Parts: sequence; C-alpha cells; structure tokens
Amino acid sequence: MDGESRNLGVFVVFSFLVGGAVGAGLALLLAPQSGKKTRRQIREIAEELSEQASDYAGRVKKKVL
Repeated sequence: MDGESRNLGVFVVFSFLVGGAVGAGLALLLAPQSGKKTRRQIREIAEELSEQASDYAGRVKKKVL
C-alpha cells in the first residue's frame, strides 16, 4: 500500500469518526431532556472522543515515523 492510499484510508476513517461524533452531538441536543443532563452528556462524550482522538493520532504518528 503506497503512502497516498494510506493517507486516504486514514482520512476516510477520521471523517467517519468525526461524522459519528457530530451526529451523536446533534442527537443529544435534539433529545427531549433537561439542559443540565444534555450538557453533562455532551461533556462526557467530548472527553471520551478527545481521548480516542489522541490515542488514534499517537498510533498514526508511530506508523508514519
């Protein structure tokens, strides 16, 4: 697999993850529940996604280098 194909694969996976995160955030914002509960859920999901993104970026960096 050449570098261009690998970069495209990483882009596709990353795009899928970002799309999923945006969809989940919108679902939470549009769900019929209290604002306090919604904000807590968004914060928890954002923290989890941040950790996953950092882990993924570290794995990608190790493969590239």
